Amino acid sequence: MNPSPLIQYLPALELLIFNLFSIDCCCHRKYSAVKTALILGLFSLALFTVSYLNAEALSFRGDGTLTMFGFVFLLPLHWVYREKLSVLFAIVCTCWVYTLGIMALSIHTAALLAGGHMYAVLIIQNLLYLLTFYPFYRIMIPRYLYVVENIGNYQSYWSGYILLSSCLNFLLLVLFNAAFLKGSGLLAKILLLLLFLTNIFLTYFILYRIVRDSIRTIQLEYSAFHDALTGLGNRAQLWKQLEHFLNEKRTFSILFMDLDKFKWINDRHGHLTGDAYLRHFSRIASGILDSKGTLYRFGGDEFVAICEEEEPQSFLEQIRRCPGWENDAPCAFNGVSIGMLSCRPPHQGVEQILQQVDRLMYQNKLAAARQKDTDASPAD
Repeated sequence: MNPSPLIQYLPALELLIFNLFSIDCCCHRKYSAVKTALILGLFSLALFTVSYLNAEALSFRGDGTLTMFGFVFLLPLHWVYREKLSVLFAIVCTCWVYTLGIMALSIHTAALLAGGHMYAVLIIQNLLYLLTFYPFYRIMIPRYLYVVENIGNYQSYWSGYILLSSCLNFLLLVLFNAAFLKGSGLLAKILLLLLFLTNIFLTYFILYRIVRDSIRTIQLEYSAFHDALTGLGNRAQLWKQLEHFLNEKRTFSILFMDLDKFKWINDRHGHLTGDAYLRHFSRIASGILDSKGTLYRFGGDEFVAICEEEEPQSFLEQIRRCPGWENDAPCAFNGVSIGMLSCRPPHQGVEQILQQVDRLMYQNKLAAARQKDTDASPAD
């Protein structure tokens, strides 16, 4: 006895439910889970009603061609999820590969074992979903999401690769089913399908490892050349930049800054306030330098700036005053001592330049302290 037309749609209906659930696991909702499910459910009901009323034109053949109509789900999916359309498209393709692959394996296996009976398809399909549900959602999906969320931030051309490969994998699976559904050699077709699906997911796993290792390498490189507290370039990056300037025989100015009474701030207000003091100074000084100079944290309460201008006197006065310090300041500003050195070719070495500008800063600090003592002494 042939199954009713409605029964013929049960594998596809189950496929759709698993697919929408897969997409929901991969995306961020704009609305509540209930509202999202209601919208997608109503859209699914309308789509299946149209398919059922046009059963002859859109008959379920099990080759995956009817699944192509699933791309119309991009309309409601784009409405209920926050992902960009390109990212959403890649996610949809990957989830369809999983669900359509399960359905295709079920149809081929049922044809081999039970003559293709629809109830056998349903039983095998449910068994395969139960066997693959946990590894797909706990192993595959997190890695795929990691790739989708991070790949564009570090290597933009990979984003296009993800989008294209996801679409091609889905189309190849549809074409595979359409070409090999009928005929003999079902066991060979099942093995080829398993090999094809395994290759797809291994490819994503390898891509995950590549992206993860690339991100770790970039993070390690960033940590090696940046100060963790302020986010400024550290001494290693300063040294590298100075060597670059010396090799190019460029003319520049270097400022060596030492925050006054910083130990007193740590002793009086605590080290957390001292850290906030350093971050606040670095933000203001970087804003003053803007595009005409780069600020580095040399170490402790010492900062170094490299300026394109030969004698940036305006920078000196502004940094000494630190305008806008009162906005979100952790405590009062105690001043900063600055030494400035103009560097012209032929240059000294990096170490000699830093030692010289450090001495200038220290001389200015002592001179300011003596001047302050003189101003504070009683008049004769």
